[in-house]
Amino acid sequence: MLALDSIKFCLRCGHAMELREESERLRPVCPRCGYVHYFAPQIAAVAIVTRDADEKFLLVQRGENPGKGLWGLPGGFVEMGETVHDALAREILEETGYAIESGDLVGVWSFFNDTRKIAGIAMVYATRVAGGELRIASDSVNAEWVTYERALEFPLAFETHREALRVWAKRET
Repeated sequence: MLALDSIKFCLRCGHAMELREESERLRPVCPRCGYVHYFAPQIAAVAIVTRDADEKFLLVQRGENPGKGLWGLPGGFVEMGETVHDALAREILEETGYAIESGDLVGVWSFFNDTRKIAGIAMVYATRVAGGELRIASDSVNAEWVTYERALEFPLAFETHREALRVWAKRET
């Protein structure tokens, strides 16, 4: 979520925005046309990527904040014009070089990132490698195939990823 004063001009008519109480919250409001800017949560599509060779899954080391240098599941935000599954496939290909087959929804978690002031919803899916080769790209700097027990030793960037792995590991046994 952006800072309240980050929306300076109306998206409809271009007039300068004012901060006003609207729906019991302080929000940017256009005094000319009445447009109210609501800060909506972002949707993150996240994957637990497995392969046929073994029971390991892929963790990636983050190259950007939030969590730069820490580890997590690959994924990213859904963009306009995409479904969650489209975003999942795009993000995993960009970050790892793998084409994936989507499986079951592991779960949905709400989060708030204080560093970026972003509220969001993480939708975590079980996936399987369908093709490609491991290629570190996008905002990842490293990757490692790990077991659930080994993953617990990694400094994970997001508590939602730790919780998703816990739920996934219980389902797999």
